[in-house]
Amino acid sequence: MDNYKQVTIASYDQFASSFAQKFNNLTDLLRRSEFSCFLQALPGKRVLDVGCGAGDHALFFQQQGLQVTAIDLSSAMVRLALQKGVDARVMDLENLLFPNNSFDGIWAVTSLLHVPKNSLPAVIKQLHALLRERGVLYVCVKEGVGERMVVKDGEGDRFFAFWQREELLSLFENFERLVFREERVVLGNAVFLQFFFRKK
Repeated sequence: MDNYKQVTIASYDQFASSFAQKFNNLTDLLRRSEFSCFLQALPGKRVLDVGCGAGDHALFFQQQGLQVTAIDLSSAMVRLALQKGVDARVMDLENLLFPNNSFDGIWAVTSLLHVPKNSLPAVIKQLHALLRERGVLYVCVKEGVGERMVVKDGEGDRFFAFWQREELLSLFENFERLVFREERVVLGNAVFLQFFFRKK
């Protein structure tokens, strides 16, 4: 396993509880129109949460009647998700071990930003293959330039890839982009880009 990935996983494992609390505090803020848009756009009920963290979003979708499978590369975060009754498992999003056409929707919130830029096209190809016909993909990444290890007190060292709008959209040529008014969202000192795609 690449060193950047080992270091990032170690940080999530070490600070799992504090990350879980931080993400939980953002839940109400994030539950704006992207959640309802995802629910309305789904052609079915099978959903994959890629990079589920402590499982708050996966649990929300379960409570809406969806059949949710959640994955994360941090075993500590997966344990927290399992405690909430989420079907969570440790898995690398760069090596997704599911049959093609398994899901009606894929929810990828601040998970693809941990993938190096030169590796993301292959990940997107996997996500496309996993979606059923007319399946929906939601993506949320950090806006910025380049990629690097980021060090924060209480959060350890984590790898981030930062994206510009057109740079990111150019990778999703096998998807149809759905209209969504909140493409750019400011949370604290960070700016996030978020898009909905439908499998062509």
